Amino acid sequence: MSTPPVDVPVHATLDALHTMLGDVGGLVDALTPESWHAASPCPDLDAARLVAHLVGGLTAFTGVAQGDVAPDFGEPAIDVAGASRAYRDAGAAVVAAWSAPGRLAAAFAMPWGETTGAQLVGFLVVEQAVHGWDLARALGRPAAFDATAVAVADAVARAMVSEGMRVPGMFGPEVEAPADADRLDRLAAFLGRRP
Repeated sequence: MSTPPVDVPVHATLDALHTMLGDVGGLVDALTPESWHAASPCPDLDAARLVAHLVGGLTAFTGVAQGDVAPDFGEPAIDVAGASRAYRDAGAAVVAAWSAPGRLAAAFAMPWGETTGAQLVGFLVVEQAVHGWDLARALGRPAAFDATAVAVADAVARAMVSEGMRVPGMFGPEVEAPADADRLDRLAAFLGRRP
């Protein structure tokens, strides 16, 4: 994982994550029993599994911040009635964990190599942005995400995603975005989605 570009200050990733969690949380709040298993643009992840995937990732990265050397990146069992609470609780926990003094600058041993806290939080911003976009598409709603948070996600993704990461289960090949695509749609296209 490469370092986010210098125009993304260390604390900007945490601020963007906090904002993005609120935006994606609004979509999770909108889930209903009828939309719980709606198909999304992310292969193999319907709305229910998107939420479980996001909660699992937030929980795992909270563990990393707190010193867990073997975080569980699994998908917890969540039902539609508990989705909003599970997502918001996991989001609050991850922001609190990475807000501890020194954690963003610290280095963490990850399976792919040593990574700073700011880089890990940047990855979470990208994850929330692209899977939030997936969830919005599954619900047939606009992904009205904060422009500054989307800009951080876009900058981090373009610094982080290498051709070696464009494999099934990670990111697909970049596709061409429509000429009138906004920044979030262009980010989705960069990560292999079709806006």
